Amino acid sequence: MEPYLFYGIVLPERAQLSLQFSVKFSHLASKVTADAKVSVILNQVAVWVDSDHNWDIHDLRNVVLNLLQSNIAMVGYLKGFAYDCQITRVINQIRGIDYVFGIDVPCLADRVKPAELNDTVLKLREKTSGVNGLYFQRCFGDLNSAIKHADDTGFYCYRALESLRHHCAAVNGLAAADKSKQWEKFRAVAGHDEPTLREIKAAADAVRHGDVGNAVNVDRAWLLKTTWDVVDGYINAV
Repeated sequence: MEPYLFYGIVLPERAQLSLQFSVKFSHLASKVTADAKVSVILNQVAVWVDSDHNWDIHDLRNVVLNLLQSNIAMVGYLKGFAYDCQITRVINQIRGIDYVFGIDVPCLADRVKPAELNDTVLKLREKTSGVNGLYFQRCFGDLNSAIKHADDTGFYCYRALESLRHHCAAVNGLAAADKSKQWEKFRAVAGHDEPTLREIKAAADAVRHGDVGNAVNVDRAWLLKTTWDVVDGYINAV
């Protein structure tokens, strides 16, 4: 069977890197095993994946990206560099695949109409000003990371909500209150119930404590969409 061929890049390109390695991996959710050969030459990435499994290309892209990121992170640790990486294209001619990956997440796309984007960004920018605005900045940063890092989606989604809980406490005179009271007020303002937020927390708990136990058992689309709905509810209320 022809291997899947992925193309990508290591950023920043001005910090040139060349690296080659081969690895056998197991996809945690499906238990499918495969072999990958990774070649990075002057930051240009090519990855061949040998597998008889008929993969969803987005799932396989996430696996390949995790393999690449984990090895690049080791290099970054040794060199003191902050590398990032992207997988941009996959080809498998036998299966009729030649696909360029977008940067969007389908379940989140088109939440704001293009004509409304500038006005919406302006309104959000106003909320990020001042000392309490730092909580919104942290929230948006974590939501961006939730999109970029599939296996850590729950961690970043819940931490984004924790930032908004702190914001809610600060603007409502509850900064010194018990966390349960802070969460109760946040849920009331955001318009979402406790079971919903507890499901998001459950997806985050293992990763928050350095484990990976429940990361593969989460419906990522539900997690992203629900978190975005909670954030929208809070933003629209304040």
